Amino acid sequence: MTPRADRPRRSSSRASRMLAPGAPRFIVVTGLSGAGKSHAIRALEDLGYFCVDNLPVALIPTFADLALGGQGSLQRAAVVVDIREGAALARFPTMYRRLKRRRELRAALIFLEAQDSVLLRRFSETRRPHPLARNRSAAEGLREERRQLRTIRELADRILDTSRLSVHELRRAVLGLAGGAASAAPLTVNILSFGFKHGVPADADLVFDVRFLPNP
Repeated sequence: MTPRADRPRRSSSRASRMLAPGAPRFIVVTGLSGAGKSHAIRALEDLGYFCVDNLPVALIPTFADLALGGQGSLQRAAVVVDIREGAALARFPTMYRRLKRRRELRAALIFLEAQDSVLLRRFSETRRPHPLARNRSAAEGLREERRQLRTIRELADRILDTSRLSVHELRRAVLGLAGGAASAAPLTVNILSFGFKHGVPADADLVFDVRFLPNP
């Protein structure tokens, strides 16, 4: 479920929505490969978070200062941290404890996981190798990943098992954990009249043929 990213992906929110009072201003999304981190960060992006994927651990405090400190700064931000960080991931627990002590951030750590059988099936379906299984089986890589992330999992404010969740259910769960469950996106309906001789609009979801009606 998680696309490969060789460098940070920066993206501003497409829509800023109201969050519940006391909702986290700074969220770290982490967890097992294939557990749905990319879908989680997209949900936070739609909720109004400024999101960065695969940000080096050493830069996270600086990013928090730049994103949420001072006038004209963002209201909320989120980052993805995972096993791609390599050996530097060992410094994450100490760094996150420092962020947690900064009350103005209201930092939260969301850890995504799933059953081994589900994760192995997802890797099989996408035909992608596990990040720690370049020269071994995906099952071995997954066991090593669980071991390396054990300490981080214990720090998590929320642990979400995505084994039986669809993409849409995962999105709703993440929005709820971020304090945005009560904030629903408004339904937008665009009605367009067009001539069939010019072809059906490429972005049309529904097409109704009303050529049998008299032309006014």
